[in-house]
Amino acid sequence: MKRPWVLAAFVVTILSATATARQFHLDQPFQVRIGDKYGFMDANCQMVVPAQYSEAFEFSEGLAAVKVGQKWGYIDRTGGMVVTPQFAGAFQFSGGLASVRLEETSPVWGFIDKAGMVVVKPQFGMPLWFSEGLVEGYGEKNKILNIPLGYVDSKGEYVIRLDEPGKQIEFLLGFSEGLAAVSMRAEYADGSIGSGVWGFLNHSGEWSIKPSYEAAGSFHEGLAAVKKDGLWGYIDKTNKFVITPRFESAEEFSEGLAAVKIAGRVGYIDKTETVVITPKYENASLFRGGMAAFQSNRKLGYIDKKGEVIVPPSLDWGTEFVDGVAAVSDSSGYRVVDTAGRTVCRLDRK
Repeated sequence: MKRPWVLAAFVVTILSATATARQFHLDQPFQVRIGDKYGFMDANCQMVVPAQYSEAFEFSEGLAAVKVGQKWGYIDRTGGMVVTPQFAGAFQFSGGLASVRLEETSPVWGFIDKAGMVVVKPQFGMPLWFSEGLVEGYGEKNKILNIPLGYVDSKGEYVIRLDEPGKQIEFLLGFSEGLAAVSMRAEYADGSIGSGVWGFLNHSGEWSIKPSYEAAGSFHEGLAAVKKDGLWGYIDKTNKFVITPRFESAEEFSEGLAAVKIAGRVGYIDKTETVVITPKYENASLFRGGMAAFQSNRKLGYIDKKGEVIVPPSLDWGTEFVDGVAAVSDSSGYRVVDTAGRTVCRLDRK
């Protein structure tokens, strides 16, 4: 569960060939590391939770996972322990539930509610996140973990099973805007397996868009990025291309814009396919609160929706903007910046 201290908590989105990263809206207070301990500061750079935890995750849905000794529990925004440390592993809340591992000797994960009660028994080979009441069923088959089987509800029951003759599931993505992207592979009589082909399932487990794409992301703002003939474009829910496939990679739409890669560089398009921010970045994030992070020479900066640099790329780490501010850090320590790039306050890392 230990994570490298890298560019960002919401992280600078790496535009890969799959466009499958799930994005989180993380909450204040902001996570910081003082020495070798984690704590949390508010938008005024005041430590509201002292740096006392060997490991911790950012706040999500009002709670944060923290490690006390060898066990994980959850605190609220005041630092009060809401769920007593008792788990071998823990992750962020999503849809009111959080993925936890109960025993050090067991590799499987289940889900708890915000009272700390186990509501989905451990059965998954990795931590997962609920979305629209369902979670991807990466469970156990033939004593092998992380096998994609279907989708599980908040009672721990499989409500969608994909048992199609001559086919096997390759990947499952979470539900978004009523649909989930799924990759299926053909199984041939000689025992060989074909390449994955992506389509979209609805909540009834029916193919709303039959598998026909080389790769796919999730639907956001009515569109989903899909890969066809080696290039990425965007379809609507009727399976019509709204934006022609012509990009090397493509991310989801957020606040009306989507990050795409052209000639090895990342820029942004709008829903009319117009390039509104010239591709010139190594990597870039989704827009949140009118701001997006970008990467240049392995440093982090922020731009606005006009593509103007608001915070120059000199940072080691930064969050998404929450209520008009973001927490960032560089060699001098932590600070909070606003959407004009002004420093609101500072916190010494020592």
